[in-house]
Amino acid sequence: MDKQALETKLHFSQPIRQIIMMMLAIGLASIGLFMALNDVIAVVTANLYLNGFIFFVFCVGIISCFVQVFQLIYSVRWIENFARDPGHSSRPPQILAPLATLLRSRGSRMQIAASSTRSILDSVATRIEEAREITRYIVNLLIFLGLLGTFYGLATTVPSLVETIRSLAPEDGESGFEVFNRLMNGLEGQLSGMGVAFSSSLLGLAGSLLVGLLELFAGHGQNRFYRELEEWLS
Repeated sequence: MDKQALETKLHFSQPIRQIIMMMLAIGLASIGLFMALNDVIAVVTANLYLNGFIFFVFCVGIISCFVQVFQLIYSVRWIENFARDPGHSSRPPQILAPLATLLRSRGSRMQIAASSTRSILDSVATRIEEAREITRYIVNLLIFLGLLGTFYGLATTVPSLVETIRSLAPEDGESGFEVFNRLMNGLEGQLSGMGVAFSSSLLGLAGSLLVGLLELFAGHGQNRFYRELEEWLS
């Protein structure tokens, strides 16, 4: 296969649509966050340390999804540059390292055996799957952190609620109104603790939803790149 034929059969598309969809999802989430900013601030400050860590993991998940898409962009550009100039010396992307080694050893006139093609495709699929595992773990981690905040809030609220109920025993000369007032004060403190618990769950589930959506868009781009690479190598 000469250089002209290589360029003729080169049909790779950039993941522009995936980037647009990811930016649109982040934009809609940002608009919703701005509209409910006061409520969100109250939720975050309810348990600052845990919610701050959830937000940090959420940002890492977003960055990881965009890194996967940018890696596809660089991979497509590398293949296009090789089609124009097989001797170019730019560093190959990580997911195309086996393919780059084979192409550079063969030059512009090459024939790739079926066994080599399958080995390259398996290697690319493995590297893509490794990148996906990171974002999938982050999605599960966000859910786990949300549940951790819930269980932490329940663990601190239930014993205090039991103490509040025990304190309702009327003392000598104490009126029913004073007992009821003590009950209301105790329940107010316990319900605020429940708010701390469910605030973490809310942030964790919302973050996992958005990161999972971005991972889905990035996965679509990765699957299309794999199909186009398979067609090109075949």
